[in-house]
Amino acid sequence: MAWYRGARRPLDEAEKSTDAAKARARAMELLAGQELSSGGLYERLNRRFAGQTAAAVVAEMVEREYVNDARYAETRAHGLLAAKKSRRAAAQNLRQKGLSAPQIEQALDTVYAADETGEDPELEAAAALVASRYRKKLEAGRRDLVVAALMRRGFAYPVIRDAIQRVEQE
Repeated sequence: MAWYRGARRPLDEAEKSTDAAKARARAMELLAGQELSSGGLYERLNRRFAGQTAAAVVAEMVEREYVNDARYAETRAHGLLAAKKSRRAAAQNLRQKGLSAPQIEQALDTVYAADETGEDPELEAAAALVASRYRKKLEAGRRDLVVAALMRRGFAYPVIRDAIQRVEQE
C-alpha cells in the first residue's frame, strides 16, 4: 500500500540532511501548525536533520522570536488548567515538554494564581471535577474513591477536601 504513511524508520546520523534551508522550511511548517518549545522543535527537526543543523535552526527561530519558551509555557499551562489539571500535573506535563524549572514555575505562578475575587483556580478545577465526574460516587457515600481519584490526578489533599465540601454544600 503505497498511500499508507506509517511510522518511518529512524534515520541514521549519516542519512540525516545538513541543508539549513530545508531545516528552516521544515521548522516553519512545524511552527505554522502549532506552537512548540525550543526543545520540542529541536527534537522534531533532529529526526531528519543533523544535530548541528537542527540546533542552528532552533537558535535562529528563538532569535527571531518565532519560538518563545516562556510564552509556550504560559499558553500550555492555561490549556492544562482549562482541562482541569492540578498544578502538580501541569508542572509534570511542562517538564516533559523540555521546559526549564524557572520557566515552568513562572508560568504556573501566573496561571494558577488566585483571581481578583480570591478564588483559587486549582480549587475551582477540583470542584468542577467533583461536581461533574465524581458526584454520584460522593452521593453513594464513597468519598474515599473520590479522594483517591483526585489524588491520582495530582491534587493536594487540602484542595480535595475543600472541593468536596464545596460540592456537598451545593
